[in-house]
Amino acid sequence: MNPQDPPEKPEILQLTQFGNPILRKVAKHLTRNEIKSEKIKRLIKDMYYTLDRKKYGVGLAAPQVGEPLAISAIHLQPLPWRPEAKERKLTLINPEIIETHGRRTGMWEGCISFCGGQKEFPYAKALRYRKVTVKYTDEDGKTQKESFEGLLGHVIQHEVDHLNGILFVDRVKDTTSYVTVSEYDKRYRQMNKEA
Repeated sequence: MNPQDPPEKPEILQLTQFGNPILRKVAKHLTRNEIKSEKIKRLIKDMYYTLDRKKYGVGLAAPQVGEPLAISAIHLQPLPWRPEAKERKLTLINPEIIETHGRRTGMWEGCISFCGGQKEFPYAKALRYRKVTVKYTDEDGKTQKESFEGLLGHVIQHEVDHLNGILFVDRVKDTTSYVTVSEYDKRYRQMNKEA
């Protein structure tokens, strides 16, 4: 690219939907050279753009946009129903959960791969650890080790699962907990606000 050329505009990526075999495969780990490549930088930029513009939630894994690569883009922000959340943007490349804390308990979650990006998709209580320690590579190709808890720890477990071909429905033991997003909003989000 010529230095005079304007930077390429980010793109909204097409979602891969439930049933597509890519969502059930273990994603390919990247080398440091691949991480620093223009192709991967562009993919990460497009993943964040897609996540933020389409309001898809908190995290997006590369297999969810048709790329079988071990990359997740997470953008956690405070919202009216989670005002205590601290804003955090985090790119996980080749992540691995190396330590877990506490017993797994049911935590509410859903997945945009089940709805093609529409607002109505299933929610259920997936079993998640209270706290996890993760080893991952950042966008600069540096190895990081960090512990996460609360909502961010929950999201990271969901995203790491995506990169290992595991979907949230595989973590749901109480199948009677399934609800649609609108039903969840009616029944549970209001209770959380009042608590």
